[in-house]
Amino acid sequence: MTRALARVPLPYGSGWISCALPEEWLGAVVQPSPARPAPDPRALVQAALEEPAGSPRLAALARPGLKVAVIVDDHTRRTPLRHMLPPVLTALRAGGVAREDTRIVIALGTHRPMTGREINERLGPEVAALYTVVNVAASRSEEMVYLGTSDDGIPAWVNRAVAEADLRVGLGMITPHLDAGWSGGAKMSLPGVCGVATVDAFHAASAFVSGNRLGDVAAPLRQSLERFVAEHVPLGFIVDAVPTLDGHLHQCVAGDPVQAHRAGVAHARQVFGAAITRRFPVVVAGCSPYDIDLWQSIKGAWCGDLLVQPGGSLVLVTAAVEGNSNYPLVAAYAGQDPDALRCSIAGGQAQDAKQAATGAMWGDLRRRVRLALVSDGLKPADAAAMRIAFYSTVDSAVTAAVARLEGAARAGCVAFVPQAGVVLPMVG
Repeated sequence: MTRALARVPLPYGSGWISCALPEEWLGAVVQPSPARPAPDPRALVQAALEEPAGSPRLAALARPGLKVAVIVDDHTRRTPLRHMLPPVLTALRAGGVAREDTRIVIALGTHRPMTGREINERLGPEVAALYTVVNVAASRSEEMVYLGTSDDGIPAWVNRAVAEADLRVGLGMITPHLDAGWSGGAKMSLPGVCGVATVDAFHAASAFVSGNRLGDVAAPLRQSLERFVAEHVPLGFIVDAVPTLDGHLHQCVAGDPVQAHRAGVAHARQVFGAAITRRFPVVVAGCSPYDIDLWQSIKGAWCGDLLVQPGGSLVLVTAAVEGNSNYPLVAAYAGQDPDALRCSIAGGQAQDAKQAATGAMWGDLRRRVRLALVSDGLKPADAAAMRIAFYSTVDSAVTAAVARLEGAARAGCVAFVPQAGVVLPMVG
């Protein structure tokens, strides 16, 4: 007798990939309730600017002669900057800030600089043409200014255009984040506009934080970065978007970098939180929309970790169109013993502390669950370096995982998270 099959589609790069499995295996497709896009996105941003949380309006903070750094995130994010930038720039001009005194600084962290085409698409060609855009890699030490060392031991090397500004305005978005709890807020400054030494020291701390901090607004790294920014490179104002799952503007907050951020987190939890009653022995995490490379795809693993049973199987599905080229040491670090990695980080012996820290976090995850990878952009050699199984199809990965279960345990055993890069499972 032929068993009925269920087919579950997953976003994959610019297209789709699917899994066919017996209907009796399918336990859940975990997705948040749909959030409505704002009918007038620019009006929503303007309303947030008119009623900021914990701060005067941006136009009141601006005045003639001020040097302003408007910090925006890069091409790896889906912040709707085209709706957000024009009202912000208008508010600055209304306060008397001259266009030539305004710099738009791309918060690259340690990502690659954006291309001219990407800048035009992201900012809009008119804004890109009218304003000075600072697109400086973290490795450009001559473009960084030293501002001291934080109480947490993080050296403050900050992009010159940001360090020398009289007013700093951060534009970002709020989504679940694997080690800072949530993106947005002060995270635009750290690690966004900092030098390599600062970014490495900040990320290295994640190796020593226990447990899964996805969606935890009190995450130790969130507290650390907010202290660092307040002490060394304070933001005067933020404008943070809360997007829908497919990247449209749903809600917007503005004002104080902590108070406005927390208000945004409350909205974001409703958008990205997915209530589910139990964990599953097999979880398939589609790493969309952050599946450009291995570094970004790892976000999906932390989502899946919250949903899979201890000792269960977690299958990561990522197009990874840029492979592992941007952070080439991650795969090798991910396959190493996490305790040994922590020792090397603490002793200053790691070749790249931020990649080693990610490797240590991955090693801890390997201890909790059985990991597998399905990808066109990553290869079997990458999976072997990470000490996880590689499969050419989602079907074969799921079949192998279910085969490890006893017959009765196979009923409803598989859960899918189509957009694990941004979803926050809430089990209970």
